[in-house]
Amino acid sequence: MFDRKLTRREALRAFGLSAAGVALAACAAPMPAAPQVIEKVVTPTPAPPQEVTLRAASWDTASAQPIEDKVLAGFKEKFPHITVKLEFNPDAYDDKLLTSMAAGNAPDVFMWWNFPMLVARGGIEDLTPYLEGPSGLDISIYYKEVLDYNRVGPGLYGLPKDFTPRAIYYNKALFDAAGIAYPTNDWTWDDLLVMAKAMTKGEGAEAQYGFSTYTDTYPIQYYVWSHDGDMISPDGKQASGYCDSQATIEAITWYVDLAIKEKVSPSPTAVQSLGGESQMFMTGKLAIFDTGRWPLTDFRKAEGLQFATILPPLDPKTKKRVTVLHEAGWCLSAASKYKFNEAWELTKWMGGPEANKIRAEAGWALPAIPSVVKELNMESDPLEKPWFEAVPFATVKPWFMRTPVWWPADREFRTAFEAAFLEKATVEEALKEVAPRVDQILSTL
Repeated sequence: MFDRKLTRREALRAFGLSAAGVALAACAAPMPAAPQVIEKVVTPTPAPPQEVTLRAASWDTASAQPIEDKVLAGFKEKFPHITVKLEFNPDAYDDKLLTSMAAGNAPDVFMWWNFPMLVARGGIEDLTPYLEGPSGLDISIYYKEVLDYNRVGPGLYGLPKDFTPRAIYYNKALFDAAGIAYPTNDWTWDDLLVMAKAMTKGEGAEAQYGFSTYTDTYPIQYYVWSHDGDMISPDGKQASGYCDSQATIEAITWYVDLAIKEKVSPSPTAVQSLGGESQMFMTGKLAIFDTGRWPLTDFRKAEGLQFATILPPLDPKTKKRVTVLHEAGWCLSAASKYKFNEAWELTKWMGGPEANKIRAEAGWALPAIPSVVKELNMESDPLEKPWFEAVPFATVKPWFMRTPVWWPADREFRTAFEAAFLEKATVEEALKEVAPRVDQILSTL
């Protein structure tokens, strides 16, 4: 290649052409801009939810209908596509529910209490997986002691509808007439006996009793726990060493002696002839009544009845107070085809704050949610306060919640208790005799 320089004329010619090109470009019309494309996203109107009908089952009587209608009205407002048919089955509720499950016709949502038995049968949904996510539930809203009655192992199988601890009603007029000071929260079993003896008098239709005992195991268990006793092992697999322990024998002997030795309690026949414990309490035939909150509304309405409520007494030996709860939960059927959506929403609603509040305002039940109790200012009512004060003392798992085969065992224990109350055997003899039979029942799992 040879190097060659441009001549002056060539350079000017080249420059002139370039300059002319620039001038022509500057004078040319501007190029049109590219058209702007605007994307418009059209969201179709969602189809209305499919109409759904759910069945819900309750063991309440039809007298609860107006209250539950009010509860469900709020649910219908929130979920207008869901229709709920609420079925009241106060008679043989458990049997009817189990039969419907066996027939593949169980309600979508239902009330329940004996969770170990139903979990063993596979008819009830564990709610634990439902608690997270946008349709979940913060279960810390409930009293922990109450919520725990819905647990079996790590699973949660119900949301509390309502509950009641066992506590004590006392007839103030009978105390006044006997010149006995009212009990206070530091009273003991010894105080209860002194009071009951002072207010027991008369015979037959004119009899007045200081206290009323039960032959059922459920009301007796918290006396056993307060005395550091038990009927079966914590894992529900053994009775020997528990029901026949010294602590258990002492507690039940004290309790049975209230009837057969101290005679401050009516016989079952006398209770029946006098119309039952609640009627006896309202008519001045019973001074101290161990029960749940259920009769409170009727007691408030009873003309001239002067009464109060108090925590159960302390064990004078252990200085402990343990109570037991009665609780009902709303549950989700494992077989419901709507369980992942509509039936779960109904379960949450029936056990939720609005439903708890409506039932409490009607005087129907105690809310299982502290914020509702606070909103309704229930603890300021001296007749209501002891029920909430008792909750922290529900520290022991009831016997029926430890094993799905409790009820055959319970029949054996009731037979032993009845033998003691009828003085056919001492408490110690009856419990030592029944222990191996219950061991056999508990080992059938």
